[in-house]
Amino acid sequence: YMIIKEFISETNKNQMISTLLKHYKVGNVKLQYKSMKDYAHFDVDRGTLQLSTKYKTIKSSQVKDFLITILHEIDHAIDSKKKGWKSFKADYEWEMNYQISQNKDEYKDNKYEIKAEKFGQENWKKWFNRFKKEGLI
Repeated sequence: YMIIKEFISETNKNQMISTLLKHYKVGNVKLQYKSMKDYAHFDVDRGTLQLSTKYKTIKSSQVKDFLITILHEIDHAIDSKKKGWKSFKADYEWEMNYQISQNKDEYKDNKYEIKAEKFGQENWKKWFNRFKKEGLI
């Protein structure tokens, strides 16, 4: 029988994050753990990927959500790098205010959030398979 890993080691988790950041050419992004209600946040001003302390340890059952979350935030980092962080921040904030002015949700209806979520959903599986093959999960 196969032993199923219940938890992903800190080393393996960091290896996955590092691989993803390098692959998408945002390797200069710093990683920081922070106590927060969301699972992750890309701090544009500081070029920092903030991960919730909830992700300090990941259960095997959370890997899909974890990868989608990291990829989602990486999409913001890619946009920030492409446009320049000040432009990206201004565009993102404009979009939030626009959604509010339309009585819509500033996150759920935000085109940058929709794009980032789609990026995460479309890419998590290939990374999951790769990391599984490499024995990281």
